[in-house]
Amino acid sequence: MKKIMKIIIPLILIVFLLTISILITDNNKYKDTITYKGKTYELLEHNMDIFTYFYNSNTYLEEDKIHKVSHNKWDILYFNGDLFVLDKQVKKTTKYYQDDKNYNWFITYERDDLLIEKEIDLTKKELDYLYNIESIKKEQTMTFDDIKQFVDIEKVSKDNLIKGRTNFVNYQDSFYWKTEIMTDDDREYIIKLPESINNKIFSLID
Repeated sequence: MKKIMKIIIPLILIVFLLTISILITDNNKYKDTITYKGKTYELLEHNMDIFTYFYNSNTYLEEDKIHKVSHNKWDILYFNGDLFVLDKQVKKTTKYYQDDKNYNWFITYERDDLLIEKEIDLTKKELDYLYNIESIKKEQTMTFDDIKQFVDIEKVSKDNLIKGRTNFVNYQDSFYWKTEIMTDDDREYIIKLPESINNKIFSLID
């Protein structure tokens, strides 16, 4: 009897741990979903890169409240800064919004207290550089006081639903990406943009 109990107790423990593991996995798997009017919506995920992606709207949207987004193709919701797509459409929408062919590109900058926006044409090679800029060796540094100008590069989906934005600074007459990694003496590591992108930016802001 004691021998049987010694076998049963570990088995019960194993089953219990497996059950907990399954529950945790399921919760993680479905934590980025919303149920709205009987339908399931999944979080619209973007590429992991230096761009910050968000819903391209100037309309005030109350937090902690689900908002229906008007779109002629997709069934989309907005909730607390994120977009959620009907589960049956999420694969197609994710593929669409992760494809650079479906975006227009701009630079924005301030001049005389006005925000100026201009289109910019970036090649695949230049975009690849931006998307992989975090992997480039970090050697050069600057202080905040060294910055002469800020410029954003933005990508806006052709349906105007999504905007991606990243920021660059003019330092010593070249534009750099700020890594937000600091040295011990409060200097920030920066990475220079290639000459081709620098030339395009300067030609648009001059």
